[in-house]
Amino acid sequence: MKKLFLSAIIFFYSISCVFAQDKVSPSAVANTFLQNFESWWNGTYFFGDWAGKRQKLADQGVDIVSTYVADLLTNSVGGLREHRFRYDSSLGLDVNVNLEKTSNLTGLQFHISGLYRQGKNLAGDIGNRFPPSSIYGSEQVRLYNIYLEQAMFNGKASLKAGRLGTGDDFAQSPLYWTFLTNSIDGCPINLPINFFFTVYPTATWGARLKVNPVSAWAWKGGIYHEDSRIGRNEAHGADFTWRKNKGLLFIQEFSFLPNQYQDAKGLPGNYKLGLFYTTGRFNDLYQDENGNSYALTSQPQKRRYGNYGFYFHADQMLYREPNTIDQGFLPFFVVVAQPANVNEIPFFLDLGLTYKGLIPGRDNDVAGVAFAYGKWSRQLNKYQNDSGQLPQKYEMVIETTYKIAVNQWLYFQPDIQYIINPKGGNNNDADDALVTGARVGITF
Repeated sequence: MKKLFLSAIIFFYSISCVFAQDKVSPSAVANTFLQNFESWWNGTYFFGDWAGKRQKLADQGVDIVSTYVADLLTNSVGGLREHRFRYDSSLGLDVNVNLEKTSNLTGLQFHISGLYRQGKNLAGDIGNRFPPSSIYGSEQVRLYNIYLEQAMFNGKASLKAGRLGTGDDFAQSPLYWTFLTNSIDGCPINLPINFFFTVYPTATWGARLKVNPVSAWAWKGGIYHEDSRIGRNEAHGADFTWRKNKGLLFIQEFSFLPNQYQDAKGLPGNYKLGLFYTTGRFNDLYQDENGNSYALTSQPQKRRYGNYGFYFHADQMLYREPNTIDQGFLPFFVVVAQPANVNEIPFFLDLGLTYKGLIPGRDNDVAGVAFAYGKWSRQLNKYQNDSGQLPQKYEMVIETTYKIAVNQWLYFQPDIQYIINPKGGNNNDADDALVTGARVGITF
């Protein structure tokens, strides 16, 4: 509300300046109003260029961007409690300083970001594991990442170090951002469920090296501190402690990027293979210290050292609209696999179809249909059977969405999700659920 109020003040001030001029005709006032409105509406940001100060800061090496995203969703059918409406929102602020411009430090940039979230989670009313809204979590004012990034070898390599989110560089794709469900948007959701794989809005100490020697091939490698305590809400993202007894995550990603160079004639694609290993100790989901069912013996769970896995992502444009760069039909696929003895959801699969510019004249709109499937661990199922619980099998989400680019700084996105077998069937009071609603996004 404060930002809307401020923009109204600026808007009416500009009108008052026009009226303050001597002998101004009503038609001149109307023309000036229309010109100002058109410039604002067709601009890049809701708050415009700050009377030229924003561009001046950018020329000096300082870029400031704030975004607001809100999800308004209801479980129209099914779940634990039907017809519940939930609203959640995320207000983010990102500041990037090009230190080459400000301090003559060639290729060096500094980045800091934070956020404010509020709202409630519809998954609590449905009883499922994969939240329908990807912006739910850490409802508070929170610091996110702080890092330095150094470009090297004419941009063919870069090193980033500081407080980082692993999901900003690994197991991610802009195509995932088309969707609202947290099972797709961001990264495959089983990764942060199974172990401390940091994603927005939690960052940890880490470093990432990227090498892109030629346009069609790239490699990334990262190392991150594995300390889940830093993600607790009480710290507000500002727990900078390095606890030596915690593990480390080692991750690398190999990419094949056909037709990504400028003026490429073929259709672009992205093929990525990620491999990771995290040290530390993990509880076996079935065995006790002697290799028997801990549900039956009541003995402590067996402790296993280390955890690992891989993911594979592929997206390939199959049709491109004539005389365009990125409009057309673009499907994607991602699969994740980890050992079943220490990972709650060791197998996860996402499939999606996107089309940018599907409707003539709506070149920046994006339509999407996606399917997510997560399978619970068989070892966990054995424990649940031994302890008299309903075993968790799988949960699926089908989503269809349409992102309407109202202008450069505003979008509106109607959305429908169908959630099958909530919580893997473990919660027999939760029926399959139909979720309807929309997302609104503003770039300030």
